Formats: sequence, structure tokens, C-alpha cells
Amino acid sequence: MKSNQSLFKKIIPINNNDHLKLKICDVVNYSFAKTTNASVLTTAEFEKGSKIYPILFIRDGNDILPVALFGLEDKQNLFLKWNNQWDASYIPAHIRRYPFSLANADSISEFVVCIDEKATVLGSSGEFSLFLNNGKQSEYLSEKIRFLQELQIEYEKTLVFTRRIDELKLFEPMNATINLNNGDNLSISGFYTVNKEKFQQLDEHIYKELVINDDMKLIYEHYSSLDNFSKLIDVISERKVVSKKRSIKQKSEEHKTTTSSLNKRTKTKQKVRTPV
Repeated sequence: MKSNQSLFKKIIPINNNDHLKLKICDVVNYSFAKTTNASVLTTAEFEKGSKIYPILFIRDGNDILPVALFGLEDKQNLFLKWNNQWDASYIPAHIRRYPFSLANADSISEFVVCIDEKATVLGSSGEFSLFLNNGKQSEYLSEKIRFLQELQIEYEKTLVFTRRIDELKLFEPMNATINLNNGDNLSISGFYTVNKEKFQQLDEHIYKELVINDDMKLIYEHYSSLDNFSKLIDVISERKVVSKKRSIKQKSEEHKTTTSSLNKRTKTKQKVRTPV
């Protein structure tokens, strides 16, 4: 599965020689995703994800992948709170797997378990060890590997879905202009959506096929997720208002400080008498 490069800084394979004493604090701080405005979403996550995030698609080489959108601007994550906690009831698995990842081995069907060596949660102290003293995997690491394997399976299923939709030529580039409540405009490009007009014109036998394979359900969840754009717009508008109020307050305080300083200097000058 492709790694989200904005998350990982230095991916290296895990082994019990170099990482025998390595420990990890379980991730509760999502600051590593601060500049991530979208993340891969598997079709197994559409039902939960569509209630929170706009689900769009991106082209990755020859494949098209679904993503959950976190922000409307580059490097913008609107789901990260001030204390680096995730502000949503569902966190995409692609985010939850961090700092672990799978990389292709020599064989296409084999994978190597990797970790982000630059992750701040790694060190000589932490809640969990990756390996036992005898070099065997800890239960913690085994659990993470099982999670990665399940995620890889869902990723392959997701590719089956997107490749079928691509074969039907239903994907179209998304070029939209978002109007914010304060009058600002944001342009969104680089993503794809499923063309509704082409979708509605499909032959009946293809409709039946999409229903049988549960692809129809995924398409409608994609459509319903687009309503979540309004939530992102509201968050951006609210933050801009708060930022503007802070700026006004700061300028007001600076003005008061300057005025107070001038008044003090004026009073000081008034007390000084010119020698006779």
C-alpha cells in the first residue's frame, strides 16, 4: 500500500537486531498529521467516513484511490485540535497505522514491516517494546502487523472497486470554487469524483452488477459524503473570524501599550524643570 509521504519522514524495515531495545509510546498525539489534508480511505471505511469527511479520489500512477479530505487548502488539516487530538468520531486507518507501514519486498505478494525512524513516539523508553529480549516479536508488534495485513487486504479490495469504476469511465476531474462565508474563495483541484450523469446513463445489467458487488452502495456513500464540504467551510470561516478577532485585539493592546508609554513620557517631561 502506498505510504502517505507527508506522514512518514524516514521509513526503514523493522528487525530484531537494530530495534531490539526500541520502545514506543502508543500514538495519542496526531501532530504528525498536522500538514496532511487528505488520507487514503479503504472502501471498508466508506460508511463511517462518509458521515464525517468528503470522500474524493486521486490518481496514483495507473490506479485511482479514494481519500478522506481533511482540509480545503494545501497542508491544512481541520480535524486536528489545538492539543493535537483528532476532532472526529472516526479516524481513517491510514492515519491510525502510524508510525508503521508495509513496503513491497522482492516478491510482489510479500511485504516488509517498516516504521518511521523519525517518529517522536519512538525511543529507549515507552509503554511498549517491539521485541522481547529473546528477539521474538512482542504481542504489541504482532497486533500492529495483523492490523497492517488486514488494511492491505482492504486496500486490494478498494483497488478492485476503483478499477471497475475507471473501466466504466465514470471518474471526472474535480475543479470547484468554494465560497466561504466571509467572502473569500478557495479553488479545489487535483481530485476526482464519480460523474452523476454518466452513472445514471449506465445499462441496466451494469447497475445490477454494481448492486451485487456492493459498488452501488459505495458510489452513493461517495455522493452523500460531499455534503461534508459545508462542515469544512464552516470550520474555516469560524477560524478566520477568530483569527481576525485575535488580530484586532492584539492591535488594540499594542495601541494601548504605545499610548500608555507616550503618556508616561509626557508626564515625565512635564516634571522636569529647566535650570535658571
